[in-house]
Amino acid sequence: MQSHRSDPNRAVEILVAEDSATQAALLSHLLEERGYTVTLASNGAQALAAARKSRPTLIISDIVMPEMDGYALCKAVKTDGALRDVPVILVTSLSSIQDIAMGLECGADNFIRKPYDPGNLLSRIDYILSNRELRASSSTRTGLEIYLGGRKHLITAQREQILDLLVSSYEEAIQVNEALKLRETEVRALNAALERRAAQLEAANKELESFSYSVSHDLRSPLRAIDGFSRMLEEDYASRLDDEGRRVLATIRESAQRMGQLIEDLLQLSRLGRKPMSAGDIDMTALAAEALKELQAGAPTPARCTIEPLPAARCDPSLLRQVWINLLSNAIKYSARRDGPVVRVSGYPEGAENVYCVADNGAGFDMRYYDKLFGVFQRLHGSEQFSGTGVGLAIVQRVVARHGGRVWAKGKVNEGASFYFALPRET
Repeated sequence: MQSHRSDPNRAVEILVAEDSATQAALLSHLLEERGYTVTLASNGAQALAAARKSRPTLIISDIVMPEMDGYALCKAVKTDGALRDVPVILVTSLSSIQDIAMGLECGADNFIRKPYDPGNLLSRIDYILSNRELRASSSTRTGLEIYLGGRKHLITAQREQILDLLVSSYEEAIQVNEALKLRETEVRALNAALERRAAQLEAANKELESFSYSVSHDLRSPLRAIDGFSRMLEEDYASRLDDEGRRVLATIRESAQRMGQLIEDLLQLSRLGRKPMSAGDIDMTALAAEALKELQAGAPTPARCTIEPLPAARCDPSLLRQVWINLLSNAIKYSARRDGPVVRVSGYPEGAENVYCVADNGAGFDMRYYDKLFGVFQRLHGSEQFSGTGVGLAIVQRVVARHGGRVWAKGKVNEGASFYFALPRET
């Protein structure tokens, strides 16, 4: 217990019972700034001993405290002949009707709810102090039994105390109601803003769909023409061109095809965010095998590919099929130049996830540049070494993320790479 005096000429002594050192210090500072003398106690028992030793003008007590709570302290004060006229303000974060009943039962003079407004607390103190002489002169007490919250309470407080406590509780309820109304207004404003954003997003999606159509039609058409006419030149006039002419013509065709593939990949990436998901229980072993079969049908691969039994997953099969195609095609592509290229697909349950892995013994990558792996247009190998658009792994990352999963990879230059993705496991 400690005592602070900011103005020894002031006769008002306030005893504060508060087990939180931070809250006690803040309240003490507020009261001392007003010129009151403040004594601090860290629990009800300590506060009661302090009050009996030096009768305070007013007691402000928290309710939830160790050893003796605020209700018990208030009741002890009100049943002590030397202290019964000392006003007690209960400060609490509680707000049920039972709390009000217990406040009435113990004879509290006022309630104030945490977190309190400093000005509101000071005005209540002023009111109580200005009426303490009138209250002290009134000896009329009631002996009332009331039932609240299924419990009986005996009320023996003065009529003035009961009225003040009920008024303070009502005032707190009004403040809470006003705060709720303010929050309700804020929520309505936020909902209106959300609706506007949703409308803007819908409009943006429609614009994106229109742009996608424009890209697919207006850009791919001239690229097809460039590729087609270049092929005709190559077939019909190759004999009239020298080596440099044939090289330039081949470069034109290759660039047109690469641009077409890039446009196709970008369109696919943009559609991923808008495509509705249709999840089901999927045999991942069969899905990976179908993707591999499709790749091998398009271009036979020298790689020895094995698919181990994989845990099933709840996912959208069309989206996950694209994940397998992209990971397998990368593994086949980057291992193709090795003697004895190997691609291995495996999977296993781990915690709340199923983990899947596509590993190869190919070119690998430098882990220092790991952060670039799953970005759009990010490539760790030059196009002169390996073909590609730099979009495939970004598609993998986006599809897995839409399923609530994650992706990662490990690799070492010239020693291969392992790409992992994990999906939530149904429990």
